Amino acid sequence: MESREKMLSFVKHEHELETEYREKLAEAKRKSDVREVFAEYIIRLLKKINPDVPASLVHEIKFDEKELKYEFTGELAKIVEEIGFQSDLKAIINRMYETAQHRYKKIEHDENLNYFRIGNNAKK
Repeated sequence: MESREKMLSFVKHEHELETEYREKLAEAKRKSDVREVFAEYIIRLLKKINPDVPASLVHEIKFDEKELKYEFTGELAKIVEEIGFQSDLKAIINRMYETAQHRYKKIEHDENLNYFRIGNNAKK
């Protein structure tokens, strides 16, 4: 077996953050909170893998609200690409994003419900 073919796994790091990540998402009250929690935990995950990753790169995570997508830019994109090559990092990030997306959609759904309910609560 050639060592080059070996896939690195960072699931251990994912599990170390998972409970706290889910709790923080559950506490999120606004869609912007969900984005911030996701971004914070992506950086925390990367720092667990490589402590040299600067926390300031959190600003290189961009969100597309309409498409419900995220994107890494600049130095962060390079780091994710390097670590993600022959590892499960991208799958882990996608799982984290799915979790965030569920919370995001729930908040959006609740906002829409509250918007439509406002008129019904008016005193007659």
